[in-house]
Amino acid sequence: MNRAGALPGMHASALRILPVVSPAGVTRLPLWIVFGYVVATFLLFLGWPIDWPIYTFANWVRLVAYVTLCLTVVGGAAYRGAAGPTRVVTPLPYLPVLLPLGALAAALLLIPSSVVYTGLHPWELLEALKDQGAAYRRTQQQLFLTSGERDNIVAVRTLIAPLTYAILPLGIVRWRAIGWIGRASVAVIVSTAIIFSILRGTDKELADLFVVGIAAAFVSIGRAIAVGRGGSELVRRSWKLAAIAILFLIFAQSLFTDRKQQRLGGFVSRTSVCANNSRICADLDNPLIAWLPARQRFGLTVFILSTCSGYYGLELAMEKPFDTSFGLGHSPATLSVYEAITGDTTLHKRTYTYRNGADGWSEENYWSTLIAWIANDVGFLGAVFVLALIGFMWGKWWREAAAGMSDPAAVLFALSTTMIFYLPANDQVLASYEGYTIFVVWLAIWLWHRSRRALSGMVAAQPEGNR
Repeated sequence: MNRAGALPGMHASALRILPVVSPAGVTRLPLWIVFGYVVATFLLFLGWPIDWPIYTFANWVRLVAYVTLCLTVVGGAAYRGAAGPTRVVTPLPYLPVLLPLGALAAALLLIPSSVVYTGLHPWELLEALKDQGAAYRRTQQQLFLTSGERDNIVAVRTLIAPLTYAILPLGIVRWRAIGWIGRASVAVIVSTAIIFSILRGTDKELADLFVVGIAAAFVSIGRAIAVGRGGSELVRRSWKLAAIAILFLIFAQSLFTDRKQQRLGGFVSRTSVCANNSRICADLDNPLIAWLPARQRFGLTVFILSTCSGYYGLELAMEKPFDTSFGLGHSPATLSVYEAITGDTTLHKRTYTYRNGADGWSEENYWSTLIAWIANDVGFLGAVFVLALIGFMWGKWWREAAAGMSDPAAVLFALSTTMIFYLPANDQVLASYEGYTIFVVWLAIWLWHRSRRALSGMVAAQPEGNR
């Protein structure tokens, strides 16, 4: 595999004659780590002392059986997608220009975005940081006041999203080759996301940074393993990434807990905590968790209510008859475009997620899982097949990103990892105009790049049993 290790460094001018078959020894561990997290969310949903209002044994059996089927399909499809040889391709061209251009666009857009979405300027960061509960309430008020007036800023953010999104994964994957300007561009992207998160008082930006950053780090390590750089050399290459990830996770977890206690009025002497304004609450004094310190007990419980409550929304949806939304119901973005063009709201009202509102589980305030959003269009049986496709492409993009050295596949792997990570909550990637645009643009780039940028030469693949 030494020969393949030298190929990615070749210039794009290399002859594109024969595809290069990548090594068969690329690890699947990153897939299992993310997949294990999703499985853990369902186990926490079942085991944490939260009073989910599912009252019949039959409903519990149906939910457990269906979620088990869906997760098995995703895991099996990802395993299959990560199998087999793949071509090694040339690096993505013009990256030294794309990185600073995207960072500049993100920096310039931060000021109008902050004003429109939060009512604050970026230099008022410390004011927002002092009270994240107030920052969140201010954001909600600002969104209400500017409703219908954000079209221009939304359009600009959507147009540049494919460029700004790719900076973090490509910057991490190509860190050694992008120079100080490229590294500064990554720092700018991370800083703007953190600033925007603090100004809004929301966790989405930090969660996305963590997931995308980890996915890109996985690709970087996977490429090192693919070219035989394991052992002590791999440790030297990855310990800094691991340290940064741990420190960021500690920071994000602490900020998450502080935000929630400010919104809910603190955790001292609190005996229960509920999901938003619902009557679904967790008993903080339950013996299963009473041994934890009060702050950790509160933070973990709120985190589980936030991330796992989608399974309850899924159960509510499964109680309802299927009424298709004809391919538009998987995303609020597609539904809003359809309604803007036609003025017709009937498709939206057909969806499971909308009809869950009749049970006090509004799609605007509560999760119902990615599965339910897919089922809006194809029903729960059809959702199984769509999940198989998502899992297969997730594994395929991992294989091409790590073993095939494909930069567009690395971006799509980060994007699909985000989709899998948010499976217990919603259709995170395709829920917004920005996410939809990122997916469509980078899918097109990936298809173009993989068909035209194969390096010359051949490297024999190892047997599948060695993976």
